[in-house]
Amino acid sequence: MNPVQYVLGLGLLLASVSAIAHDLIAANVVPEAERKSASQKGFSGPTESHGVTAVTPVGSVALSGEFEGMQGRVLRAREIVIAPGGVVAVHEHNKRPGVAYILEGEIIEHRNDHNEPIQRRPGDAAFEQTGVVHWWENRSDKPVRALVVDVVPEPSQ
Repeated sequence: MNPVQYVLGLGLLLASVSAIAHDLIAANVVPEAERKSASQKGFSGPTESHGVTAVTPVGSVALSGEFEGMQGRVLRAREIVIAPGGVVAVHEHNKRPGVAYILEGEIIEHRNDHNEPIQRRPGDAAFEQTGVVHWWENRSDKPVRALVVDVVPEPSQ
């Protein structure tokens, strides 16, 4: 193999690894059970997330010592980055209340409790509770950054 072929092959390998990493990140944006629930109930929207380039944990707080009946739950904060053309798959919230606050960029949210898509801009917040079915799409040419805070089961140790 000559040096040019080696460099080209290495470039293809790195691009493949990057694509696989982004697919793994996108797959973990919403719980699988919530995606399946929305699909089984016939809600329209993309069934797989893609173009989610980062999900960065900001922090969490165990709620068991804060409120009665909250054993095994945490308040979690993550920063999510969605590339141009990216989507967060359709999913139905089930005992996972949360809020998504747009930090940067513009994103379109499709929700079962609104007749028309909602354009979210920096400073906008989307509140989510049990029964909300929604999905997001970045139709712009710039990444979207959102701070997502939700109540989730405590990760197993």
